[in-house]
Amino acid sequence: MGQKNKDTAILIFSLSAKLESERKSLFGKRNKKSSKGFFEILINRTHEIATSTKADVFVIDESLQKGTSFGERYANAFQELFDLGYTKVLSIGNDTPDLTAKVLEQAIDRIQHNDLVIGPSTDGGVYLLGMRREFFNLKEFKALPWLQSSLFNTLVKGDFWIKAKAHYFGKLSDIDSAHSLHQFLYSSDDVTLVDFILNHLTVFTNRAFHSKIFFFSDNYSSSSQLRGPPAVLLAA
Repeated sequence: MGQKNKDTAILIFSLSAKLESERKSLFGKRNKKSSKGFFEILINRTHEIATSTKADVFVIDESLQKGTSFGERYANAFQELFDLGYTKVLSIGNDTPDLTAKVLEQAIDRIQHNDLVIGPSTDGGVYLLGMRREFFNLKEFKALPWLQSSLFNTLVKGDFWIKAKAHYFGKLSDIDSAHSLHQFLYSSDDVTLVDFILNHLTVFTNRAFHSKIFFFSDNYSSSSQLRGPPAVLLAA
């Protein structure tokens, strides 16, 4: 892992699995328990890959966030870490299963020489956002179109943000709806998450999708017998 970057922090800014399951009905409104279990896996994974890097890690969920709007809470979280003495902060959420420790390590390296480091998500938002303290502006940060599909374009083309020297990573998908969950199921070869989804996705509203999902399930079960057992996930 190498020597710690004492001036760089990773901020995991997210909600708890319980609150995520209440706000995002991945497995249907009547199946919040499955959504909670899914987010618990994602949160544990996120913590594991973050702590495997050479940066200090801070988890700020709803119990520690300060502010009324998302933008205000997010900006305050960045400010708190800068106030602790960190000169670079990299922020990630809990809903991007394809994010890896390798990408985070690369982001840590890139933020040493750039004002901004950005990982765009396929829905127009970002799954990773890194910023240097001297470039951070609380007012401009709060004013960004958070939770909107125009966020990434604003970071690229906005009057304030266009001044930054930035590095961009490739796009990744986040999972924040039933639709994005289904898309992930069709495209992923992640044994642990695919097994969890297939075992808990029991409510379908479309017969064609119902047929496809079980066709996928049968084929997946046959092919997965050739793979090793999934890794055991330890609680963070």
